[in-house]
Amino acid sequence: MDHHQGAAPGAPPGAPVSVLLDRLARDWPTATLTLGDLATALGQRGFGVLIVLFALPNLLPFYLPGLSTVAGLPMMLVAAQLAAGRPGPTLPRFIAGRRLRRDTLRRATTRAMPWLLRVERMAHPRPSALTSATGERVVGLWVLLLGLVVILPTPFTNAPPALACLIMAIGVVENDSVTIALGAVLGLLAAALSLTILASIGLALLATFNHLIGSP
Repeated sequence: MDHHQGAAPGAPPGAPVSVLLDRLARDWPTATLTLGDLATALGQRGFGVLIVLFALPNLLPFYLPGLSTVAGLPMMLVAAQLAAGRPGPTLPRFIAGRRLRRDTLRRATTRAMPWLLRVERMAHPRPSALTSATGERVVGLWVLLLGLVVILPTPFTNAPPALACLIMAIGVVENDSVTIALGAVLGLLAAALSLTILASIGLALLATFNHLIGSP
């Protein structure tokens, strides 16, 4: 995949995700933009950048009920299209038409910049089978599965799998197999943690229910 196709207004070809989002937030010609506008402007790079954008809300330092689902479902949709080998992301009308204020994007980008810069500092082109067209389809499938973990109703366990998706997405944009592999391993650990916590909560609820049923 040519990751240099598609760019934010004023962003140089091949710019990292942090620069793309910063330029979008500062240089977009109108006060609002739609997610469809983003997908069109970013072209083939839109897969990675949109996954990053939808992962970011789950990295906020506070928990908002329902936020993981609102951000996680579109991320899964983009990941599914990457897994299917689509040339670029296509959002359904009800998602593509969602409007985002440019200053809201700027605030979100500012909050997320430390995360993005940490990952980007270690990312540079290291092509391998993971960065091939087939490898990226596998990445899309793994992000899709991790999206299911992200939207699980378990407080404070959404951030690790979302971070794993963000890392893999930056690896896709930067054509970096090492960053992709790091994100994939983190995703495996995050999924195990989230499922363990969910199972523990389920067992505790079941024990409580059995205790109540068994009480005279």
